[in-house]
Amino acid sequence: MSRPRARAPGWWYPWLFVAGMGVVIAVNVVMAVIAISTFAGLETEDHYRKGLAYNRNLAAAQAQAARGWQMRVEFAAAATAADQHQGEIAAVFTDRTGQPLDRLTVEATLIRPTHAGADLSLPLEYVGGGRYRGAVTVPMPGQWDARILARQDDQHFQDTRRLFVP
Repeated sequence: MSRPRARAPGWWYPWLFVAGMGVVIAVNVVMAVIAISTFAGLETEDHYRKGLAYNRNLAAAQAQAARGWQMRVEFAAAATAADQHQGEIAAVFTDRTGQPLDRLTVEATLIRPTHAGADLSLPLEYVGGGRYRGAVTVPMPGQWDARILARQDDQHFQDTRRLFVP
């Protein structure tokens, strides 16, 4: 009768490497699934041209800072039905001394940072004292970026502020 042969000591060492590689592959699969399922698909449009215009944008930002205009943006929700997100966006402009800026042409663009295609633009009407406002209905509540562009003759002002729409 022959006796069954005992396993050699350390027979399981190669299986440690197999198990380790299995863990690495499993983690990579989970991370890939999470990355693909959470990507909103938003990207910069015209990224090449925007990169070429970088120095021009820096010069415009320096000219804007030297001008000294200040801006405050507000959003006031309207009392409407729960499924409509209406309100009024207002921008208040002052110069470096705190005096209101009149005679501006002001436009607001509301950008939803997480949803492509939900952006909208509207002109803001002058109501006095450096204040410009416009009524707006946005398609969904939450965080919005308000990009405000103001012009007066050959002078431009542009800034972006984060708003919350209830």
